[in-house]
Amino acid sequence: MKSAYITEANHVEIRQTERPVPRHTELLVKIAFCGICTLEQRLFTGERTIYFPIVAGHEASATVVAIGSEVVSKHTIGDHVALDLVNRCHICPECLSGNSNLCENRFSKGQHILGAFSEYMTVRAEQAHILPKELPLATAALTEPLACAIRSLKKVSLQLGDTLLICGAGTMGLLHMKLGMAMGAKVIMCDIDKNRLQDAQRMGCFAALDASDSEYLIGQVKNLSGGRGVDCCIITSPSKDAANLAFQVLAPAGRVNVFTSYDDRPEFPIDMDTVHRNEYQITGSEGRSEIDFTQAVRVLSNKTIEVADLISKTFPLASISEAMEAALDKTTYRVLIKAD
Repeated sequence: MKSAYITEANHVEIRQTERPVPRHTELLVKIAFCGICTLEQRLFTGERTIYFPIVAGHEASATVVAIGSEVVSKHTIGDHVALDLVNRCHICPECLSGNSNLCENRFSKGQHILGAFSEYMTVRAEQAHILPKELPLATAALTEPLACAIRSLKKVSLQLGDTLLICGAGTMGLLHMKLGMAMGAKVIMCDIDKNRLQDAQRMGCFAALDASDSEYLIGQVKNLSGGRGVDCCIITSPSKDAANLAFQVLAPAGRVNVFTSYDDRPEFPIDMDTVHRNEYQITGSEGRSEIDFTQAVRVLSNKTIEVADLISKTFPLASISEAMEAALDKTTYRVLIKAD
């Protein structure tokens, strides 16, 4: 079979390897589609390293082609599945306290890390979530990022009727937007990219505001929230201006989640007394748990939201270098690898 190995920064190569054989407790799956997440982008550019060479890819859908003799789940040959590919050790304090998304061993070399930039891979049964056959496998590849957005909105306890501001209209911002609308929130999106704002408006956002003029933006958000400010804010853009904005338009007792990651560890743009006096709740979210992933599968299976419009381009596995460059282009949303 063919697998794509990132061997060093800015270099990925296709290698011919033996098709894996599942253990008695594993499934063998044939990868259908895999998204190129920011994690894979950073592994490719060298901004982040786990180890080299590495077969990356964790936003994947697949078909079950073989089942180990001791698998006790209801999987059958031919099942379409969404793959949960960030493994947990199930024995560290984070796993045992219900925060498996923070598993201290999730990127240890002893784990089967990532791996979906390949034609086949083996997984434990619990990692393969069965999908309805009518759900396109390309759409199912967005299960994992959707799960991350679900966890993020849980962190701010989004309620029916809340006003939600999302700073950043990239793929993850738009997934938050779609979920927020489905949950009954008034969703305001802001970004400096006018094309992305137009897309957010087309997808049904209550308001999509240009963030390039901060005074105008603050005034508009206050007007749209009845002068009170927003109940919740999700920061999906690494711009420091996005974080500054959040606390200028936050209502008393408002909740903020820092969803994005930062390369330069910026200081938080608010003093502790303001947090105290307004009872602000500030949190972060990293990845997703098994429960979040299961809920994402249900959301997609039930057609609660549509995510296919966030797939910008699809490339064959053999063209993965080109696909990586397309994913790094700020004009695209999710770029997929078609493995078969």
